[in-house]
Amino acid sequence: MTAAPPVFTAIVDTFYRPAMLKEAVDALRRQTHRDMEIILVDNAATPQTKDYLRAVTAEDSRVKLVRFEENQYSPEDPLKMLDTCLNAALKEATGDFVWYQSDDDYVSDDYAEKMVALFIENPDCVTAAGLPVAVDAGGLRLDPQPRRSNYRPRFMPGRILAQEVLRGGRTMFSAPGTIFTVRREALVKAGGYHRAIELSQLYGIVPFGVTGFDETAVLYWRRHEGQLNKQISARGWLATDETRNLLRDWKISERWEVFGKAAAHEVADCIEKQISRTSGIWFINNLLALRPVACARIARKACCRPAFWGYAFTYLLDQIRKKSSRIAPRLRRLLNAPNTEPAHRTPH
Repeated sequence: MTAAPPVFTAIVDTFYRPAMLKEAVDALRRQTHRDMEIILVDNAATPQTKDYLRAVTAEDSRVKLVRFEENQYSPEDPLKMLDTCLNAALKEATGDFVWYQSDDDYVSDDYAEKMVALFIENPDCVTAAGLPVAVDAGGLRLDPQPRRSNYRPRFMPGRILAQEVLRGGRTMFSAPGTIFTVRREALVKAGGYHRAIELSQLYGIVPFGVTGFDETAVLYWRRHEGQLNKQISARGWLATDETRNLLRDWKISERWEVFGKAAAHEVADCIEKQISRTSGIWFINNLLALRPVACARIARKACCRPAFWGYAFTYLLDQIRKKSSRIAPRLRRLLNAPNTEPAHRTPH
């Protein structure tokens, strides 16, 4: 008896941008892998967005809808919606493999097929990823050529990949957010979606199995001013508490002890350093942008850690050098410009 083909579940949450949502969902509906489950989360969406959700659910049986009557985003707890919306969708998921994407991104038409192929090819594969490509709001590619990261084999131990990132490497892996498709049972066993979503996958799931990669499967990652991560970072919300809760709740360092005591110590230490580095960078960004409330919010959670001030000072100097390097050529051109004013003539 032939086994049923694996089902690929895609989860997309949405609130207020129906045009981008339609592009994202259209791309999922075009997937060459036919066994798709598309779960859309209506996070108390705007009327126009709700109209689209109703229409697409009615016309495509592969689309499921999870509804929230009240919006799960809170200015005082901006990452609550990740926990609430995504785990509600995960409870409805029946697919073998689960993928989450934002409603402003979209994937190549063969993305799901190539992710499923990785899992089938290697039964030890727990996570899989494609290549993130940055585009603007209109879909114009922004990434420089040739690319400078995501050079890794088709399969590799997830621990090696996670440790590369921990140590500051960006050759093997770089992504501006979630990129991994995960075996559903592994995601559920790990605890579902955590508010520190990227770190929970990279350090809490990826290391404990093989991770797959196909650079021909593309996630088009939109960069625009409406990005939620930009908005909340500009208000001083950096998932600091959520990241520390991840270390505690998921017992990250204890679980890493299967790789040895040194690895367990390294993961906790490096994640703390990442917190300090991110806090230092955004403290300076907000300081230069004259956002005192955001600066105070960041400093309140990080000021007692010397590493925070070290990263902040280093980043500030780097910004000063960059501005100086841009200004210096202009000054030289002004100083070396020929005098075009007419010479003063003494009257006869």
